[in-house]
Amino acid sequence: MQSQKLASIQALRGIAAFMVCFFHLAGHSDGTRTLLQNEDPIKQLSSFGPTGVFVFFVISGFVIPLSMDRSKFDLSKAVIFFKKRLWRLHPPYIITLALTIAIGFYNNSSGMTHLDLSFTNIISHFFYVTHIFNLEWLNPIFWTLAIEIQYYIILVVLFSWINSDQVWKRAAVVTLLLSSTWLLPDDRFITYYISPFIVGFSCYYFLVKKHSVIECAIYAIAAAIVILHYVGLHWLIASLAAAAFILYITSVHRSLSFLGNISYSLYLTHPMIGGLVIFVLMPFSSGLMTDYFILFCGLASSIAFSWLFYRWIEVPSMKKAQNVS
Repeated sequence: MQSQKLASIQALRGIAAFMVCFFHLAGHSDGTRTLLQNEDPIKQLSSFGPTGVFVFFVISGFVIPLSMDRSKFDLSKAVIFFKKRLWRLHPPYIITLALTIAIGFYNNSSGMTHLDLSFTNIISHFFYVTHIFNLEWLNPIFWTLAIEIQYYIILVVLFSWINSDQVWKRAAVVTLLLSSTWLLPDDRFITYYISPFIVGFSCYYFLVKKHSVIECAIYAIAAAIVILHYVGLHWLIASLAAAAFILYITSVHRSLSFLGNISYSLYLTHPMIGGLVIFVLMPFSSGLMTDYFILFCGLASSIAFSWLFYRWIEVPSMKKAQNVS
């Protein structure tokens, strides 16, 4: 896989993170009103932001099997795989969780929020099982990390079939995974979100494993049908656009590369940092243009903080993950 291709996929992560950030900050509320009204064109544009989550899932559907294939993964390497993934994801997540809890305690004591900061809820966050136990996520983006963890478990268990050289095994496991949405259409579990990962598998099979175009197309079309039926058209468009980006884009502007590098940090921290900046500035709103300026300040502060978070927290975490053995 060419380094240019991997760089373009990293840029796609940046686009997805910015989409989600844009959505949350444009729709920020101080408890009495939202920053932008529903009829505002910028607010309407931001409403497509949540589909960035499916872009992330398509990327994981492509990149994680690629990484496992390169490392010649088998079940004997399962512990190393999980250690690497948790070192990559967990330290930035735990620090973000700690900051979220601290802000939550302050807001609760001030009467601004009524977050569930019970010991049970906090511990459930540590193990990514909050939603499974019908508890409340303290940060609106944490649920996607829980789905990623479930995805890793599925990959470890089924990778020998997912990556098999025998077409019937690949077809069987893809059929099983897509059928799981119908068998367990519950958004607490990956079964509800497995289809964009399958779109990513299709790209992996086509670009990396060089399997038949027809086979790859069948998997992608089947996944697209499930997405359209269970989630909706916008989510399908985002998933297919992500697949097209992976397949055909090889060169990206350096600004997108920068966003890609800080994408995980931006994704984790923007509700706290950008949300706080907008909350502080909203009382000074005096019209549409000042609202746009406040939104810009929220976005800019989120990106600036994410760069620092990336340098100080995420990079050391990535280095530790690379050295796990």
